[in-house]
Amino acid sequence: MATLPPGRKIVVVSPHSDDAVLSLGAAIASWVRRGAVVELLTVLALDPESSTPAGGWDGRAGFATEGEAAARRRDEDRRACAVLGASPSWLPFGSVDYERHGDEEDVRAAVAGRLAGTALVLLPGAPLSHPDHEWLVRALAGVLDRELVGLYAEQPYTRRAGGVPLSPVWLEVAGAFAELEHAPTVRDRVAKWRAIRRYASQLPLLAMRRSLRRGPLALALEPELVAWPAGRDRRPG
Repeated sequence: MATLPPGRKIVVVSPHSDDAVLSLGAAIASWVRRGAVVELLTVLALDPESSTPAGGWDGRAGFATEGEAAARRRDEDRRACAVLGASPSWLPFGSVDYERHGDEEDVRAAVAGRLAGTALVLLPGAPLSHPDHEWLVRALAGVLDRELVGLYAEQPYTRRAGGVPLSPVWLEVAGAFAELEHAPTVRDRVAKWRAIRRYASQLPLLAMRRSLRRGPLALALEPELVAWPAGRDRRPG
């Protein structure tokens, strides 16, 4: 398949401020290295101005408020993206632990407003086991031009599930998951390993801290999988 010309824009939509890097960090580094402009768009990045007490997940991470969690996690995301050469951007919608700060129409409009000039959009495709991931994808499915969309297998959830069953949300529009045409190099995987380590507040909650079997290095060596809509003929390698 043909690759995207240098300078073309790829947007990876991330439910939370780590999902895109955990799932596609090596591919992102590879695309940037070969001339693409890659943006990581986190949709449920929380409201940094909120004084709402931290929800369950963020409370376990040691944050006191939604605003504190938003600020810290955006800073971690910024530093991870710097390692990969990508640009981070965030929308202030809330996760399942907070008010959404908008409905599905608001989310669709906000995401669409960030996609001008985009050659490819990558969305979570499977397993969508987290309620935030499924909610977001259902909000966006059927709205974006399917010719611009690829679906990525979510890590570390796919690895722990032992397979990549395509979510029912996508069964009628996408093929099977497969590795990218041009596999990331060792250099790209090292970049992913370094980027994952920037999410220091999240690694203990994901059981990835001080673990050789489940830690950042092990995840950086995992295959990164993408499913494409039938008939798509312009995929980045």
